[in-house]
Amino acid sequence: MSNVSFRAILSGAALFLALAAPTGAVAQMALPGAVAPAPEGSVAAPADAPKPRPRAAVAPVAPKLPSEESILGRVLYQDGEARGSIELQRRGGALEVARLSLVGDRLTRSGETCRIEVSEPLRLTPRQTVSGLQRYEVEFPACPFGFDALDGAILVSSEGRACELKQADCRADPNGLWGMGAGDFDPKRAEDMLTMRARIDQTVRNDFKALYDRIKSDKAQRKELVREQAGFSARREEICRSYIQEADFGYCALRVTEARALALGTQLATGFKKTAETGGKKKR
Repeated sequence: MSNVSFRAILSGAALFLALAAPTGAVAQMALPGAVAPAPEGSVAAPADAPKPRPRAAVAPVAPKLPSEESILGRVLYQDGEARGSIELQRRGGALEVARLSLVGDRLTRSGETCRIEVSEPLRLTPRQTVSGLQRYEVEFPACPFGFDALDGAILVSSEGRACELKQADCRADPNGLWGMGAGDFDPKRAEDMLTMRARIDQTVRNDFKALYDRIKSDKAQRKELVREQAGFSARREEICRSYIQEADFGYCALRVTEARALALGTQLATGFKKTAETGGKKKR
């Protein structure tokens, strides 16, 4: 066959392929052993690149307890006001109440204020709790109560009941947060305190979701956890509504929320258990 005829055959084949191909489409022929080109701008991974190993599970660690030293050697005020105060000290390696002042209403004269002063040391009995907080029971027969030790404050509870001290003609309610007084608040720290409160609130939400996911197959535990969390905001409002300068600083809500975060974090590390509610309703 002549060179002219061979060229004519090739030209005719090329023209046929061009006419047969769809408009806008470009046909490509794959040769044996060929590798498809990578998209422009991409980096091809080496064939022998090691596959990432799955991350090892990390066991949750219980949050650190507030230091007892933060509540020693200082006056803690009920609701931040001078109407009730407590001082704690360490003697012989044990904690005790050095002084206690309770303010209430007279039993025989409605509307009159009464004050109970206790200057003799009161023993404290430590109790373990599932919340992770260190709890103490105060050996005061006339008005038994307990408290959870927080950071620079204590959360007092007496099962929501006020004490009637008939010999002193006085009815006093120790429930609530005892901590910083009016003179301890620095206006320059107000914004920082509110920001910290918001951050702890987010920690509570995150820990609640993580704990819920962990126990969601157990309907009874899941129901109890949801009940606790739903009641937390209302209980915090009851505890903190009377605390001095709360709208400006949010100090009481910060301390109560820290306690909730510690309880949830502890249960993430040790397993869910029903927690006892502390800081009962205020009876005004």
